[in-house]
Amino acid sequence: MQRTTHSLKLLSRVTARQFRCHVHTVAASPRTTTPSIAVWAVAGGFVATTGGYLTWKSTMHNPVLAEAKYAGTVEEPSTKLSFPINLQTDSDWKRLVGLGPRTVSFLGINVYVLGLYMKSQDIGMLKTLKGWEHFDKEEFLSKETMAMTLLEQPMDVTIRIVPARGTNMQHLRDGFTRSLLQRMRDQSHDMSEEEERQVMKAIQEFKSQFPLSNVKKGTEFVFTKTRDGALKMEYEGKDLGTVKNAWLAKNFVMGYLNPTTPASEVARQDIAKGFDILLNSKEEQQ
Repeated sequence: MQRTTHSLKLLSRVTARQFRCHVHTVAASPRTTTPSIAVWAVAGGFVATTGGYLTWKSTMHNPVLAEAKYAGTVEEPSTKLSFPINLQTDSDWKRLVGLGPRTVSFLGINVYVLGLYMKSQDIGMLKTLKGWEHFDKEEFLSKETMAMTLLEQPMDVTIRIVPARGTNMQHLRDGFTRSLLQRMRDQSHDMSEEEERQVMKAIQEFKSQFPLSNVKKGTEFVFTKTRDGALKMEYEGKDLGTVKNAWLAKNFVMGYLNPTTPASEVARQDIAKGFDILLNSKEEQQ
């Protein structure tokens, strides 16, 4: 425990207060009716809805469809930011599984919107994995097991992040780093000294990839857990760097999928709903 505490102090002045779990409030969708859905086919035999995506009200019980701004995109209702249904990264097309805003709970301010993307053929392969044969949304939401099984596969998993307000690289970097440090602290009792040293080195490398600059609202970050276990980072189509550490790549994504302290509970619920539709809905697989 002393070793872990010492290592954390070396990397960042993160106080116990900063490590505290925050409960994120969910902004209710302004829509009160459910629009019709236009259905179209996407690569890999799956079917997507160009009419909208499933998001959640503050009660997290009733899915609400938000209409797309134009064909091929969906709009996150609380920020009005549009996300493409299909995203091209490294010559590969990935489809949107789910999205939602990252909100500062005590102020009710949307910081950014994130969406999770995967290749359609990789989504289809999930049914061959243990625990994914018959996707159980509640199981996915209640435990880390299914998400970790997904991230251990040689598959690309992409997180697209779009700021909902002007900010800077340092502010976003520090938020990402706090999430990684929290994940490390939670797992430190299972790490050897060498494993902990390698993780700290990877987090330090991750921090160093962010240049000193302002970030405009509506610009795009793309973080990809690659099939070979690295974390590739891009901003506005420019390569920020790649951290070749499997722990960091998996745990960056787990910052959005873990059931205890997710960066966005709205996004986590929507991602689970997206997997449920893609893997279980008969209409989606026809």
